[in-house]
Amino acid sequence: MSRYNPTRIDSFLLKEAKCATKKDKLVFFCLKNVYLSLGFLSTIILGKKKKDRLYNEKKISFRAFLYKSIEFLHLDNSFLLIFDMPKYNYKFYSLVTRKIPNFLIEDMYASMTAQEEDIREYFKPEKGDIVVDIGAAFGIYTIIASKRIGANGKVIAIEAHPDSFDMLNRNVKLNKLTNVTCLNYAVYSRKMKVKIYSNYTIMSERVREEKMKDKFVEVNADTLDNLLQQDGISHAEVNWIKIDVEGAELDVLKGAYNTLSNSKDIALLIEVHGQDNYKPLIELLNSYNINVIFEENHEWGDRHVIARR
Repeated sequence: MSRYNPTRIDSFLLKEAKCATKKDKLVFFCLKNVYLSLGFLSTIILGKKKKDRLYNEKKISFRAFLYKSIEFLHLDNSFLLIFDMPKYNYKFYSLVTRKIPNFLIEDMYASMTAQEEDIREYFKPEKGDIVVDIGAAFGIYTIIASKRIGANGKVIAIEAHPDSFDMLNRNVKLNKLTNVTCLNYAVYSRKMKVKIYSNYTIMSERVREEKMKDKFVEVNADTLDNLLQQDGISHAEVNWIKIDVEGAELDVLKGAYNTLSNSKDIALLIEVHGQDNYKPLIELLNSYNINVIFEENHEWGDRHVIARR
């Protein structure tokens, strides 16, 4: 679930956001100053209280102004903002577009900052580890793992959706991560083609609105064992696996027989989507002598588990 403060994001946009290219910097500089000037004039004419009330009633914000301006300029396929997070020592990109589900500024900001922040405290790869990030999205776990494992470690970041994969690659390059390999695959129980629906799941039953079931992209799927072997990673060397695949967790594990059997020192961080997945997933892990050491239930029905051999 996204957790963010809209006012904080607007403030952050105005004070801290940067741009990727000279063209984007010029456009952003002009738009920001137009917005601030209009706000200043409104305060002079109406007074601060009336101006603030008007802005709240009409939902006038810098984000709304930015979206409309970028769309008017036909730049919403390319305009990129950069957020610098010195607290965590990384940066990330954000598109300014309303065309792609889950790509709003607040979605990307939440995904790369506050979302799952408490869970990430338990995600602790060490120097030299091999980490597999399945469902890497925009790359927050990939970036964290890369910085912790050092030059002698390696991260295999796997993301199925083409738009998210593109942003993952951008963020890896932005942070100059040299120990990361990105793969554009869905991880599954067998090699095949799968459909990624608009809410980023391959499970059609998890698509709540019937009209959304015809909105999908088709991507290649393969087992984790096959993908690691193709990349030259020994199954016995894997230390951490993070899985966030919107309901397909059990199928991911079914395709990881060699990895789960042979890894001597392995931990898994899994977001389990739906109550029905939980019991068979835990039973499968237990069959490999991998046991849950941490669990957090969420009010919307999903839960995070960390399991270790």
